[in-house]
Amino acid sequence: MAGERALNVAELIEGKLARPQIMIAVYLCTLMFLEGYDMQTLSFAAPAILREWGVSRAEFGPILSSHLLGYLAGALLLTFLGDRLGRKNVIIAGCGIFSLFTFCAGLASTPAELAFWRIGAGFGLGGSIPTGIALAAEYMPKHIRATTIGLMFVGYNLGAAAGGFIAAGTIETYGWQSVFFIGGLAALPMLILLVLTLPESVRFLIVSGAPTHRIAAIVQRLRPGLDLSGVTHYLAGEEHRKVAMGSLLQDGRAPMTLLLWFAMIASFVGHYVITGWMPTILADDGMTIADANNAMGFFQMGGAIGSLLIAVLLDRVGIRIVALTFALATPATILLGINLGYGFLVPNMLIAGVTVLGGQIGLNALCGTIYPTYMRATGAGWALGIGRLGAMSGPVIGGYMLEVGFMRPSVLLLTSIPFLFCAAALLGLTSAKRASDARNAEGEASIRASGFAH
Repeated sequence: MAGERALNVAELIEGKLARPQIMIAVYLCTLMFLEGYDMQTLSFAAPAILREWGVSRAEFGPILSSHLLGYLAGALLLTFLGDRLGRKNVIIAGCGIFSLFTFCAGLASTPAELAFWRIGAGFGLGGSIPTGIALAAEYMPKHIRATTIGLMFVGYNLGAAAGGFIAAGTIETYGWQSVFFIGGLAALPMLILLVLTLPESVRFLIVSGAPTHRIAAIVQRLRPGLDLSGVTHYLAGEEHRKVAMGSLLQDGRAPMTLLLWFAMIASFVGHYVITGWMPTILADDGMTIADANNAMGFFQMGGAIGSLLIAVLLDRVGIRIVALTFALATPATILLGINLGYGFLVPNMLIAGVTVLGGQIGLNALCGTIYPTYMRATGAGWALGIGRLGAMSGPVIGGYMLEVGFMRPSVLLLTSIPFLFCAAALLGLTSAKRASDARNAEGEASIRASGFAH
């Protein structure tokens, strides 16, 4: 229409990175650090809790999985709200829930109490992390989108590594409760920072039909010198649709979504057998609790290294690099079952971390890049949430194997198998994603031809 001026925000985002975009990545990397710390706290504390409470390994397996049940619920429920109420609200709510419930886990005196608090902490993280992935994806240029998300997940590995080293230095002196108190309190400054400074997703505001002045305020932060006078509406370069749960399986997305879910489940099974039970396996094999937790710290440090490598390669090579990483995780995991002393274990833990956790980070990054804006939080949330079915199964399977008498070599050999299934699923996902991209390209061409898009 005459007198109307449209501004395509997608083109601004594809330009030079602005300070708000960089700060969003930093905020979410810090949030990932807290998640990494929290996800590992119970496994680090497990040997001390088992001794203090006298529960069996089979009984403790479900407790190890309890926060993953909460994560599943949060990922499926809160992320759906993130596609309706906004990214910022869900991220802040999830961070607050996580902080409170993590701190309270240190006050637990029974297995049931501990499981309750861990479920609550997982619920908060299940909402905030996938929604954070969606927010990061919506503020990053396409050519570095997966790389940025992968780099954010380096924070996860660094947090998990820090948890191992903190646990090694605090549990013997201050008790297992200390790791939960530290995690809960550490989240409070982050929560305040998010409330005061985190912007809403400008793409979300556009596709959800938010008032123009809200969109303009964020655009002005992205490009302070840009003249917005006369702008009557903003474009995101994609269609405006209402998200529904079935959207993930519609419009030809079913093969891509189902293969992604299968890969997530398989990877998390193996991942969480290792992270949930490896400190206990090593302690049962004669290692001190401090040395076992330090070894897990090296596993997580390897994950940080692997995350950096995958993050750099993912946007260049694509899904195949993640498939290759999981294929290499199989022999790396088998080697963890060989007991040739601490000096042999540490480099193997580092290598296993590079492949197992590096591959996992690449897979997590895919969740935030393969869906359009209107369903991105839902897509990431469901993939990460469905994956938690594998994560919940891993500690239970590991606990059962230990309870029936499987020794360290057998446990690690069996744990390596899901990584092969994951690699195969990702090879299939490569073809499914290519077909989906072709359909999306046709849709975007149609939008450009129409001359208008939300």
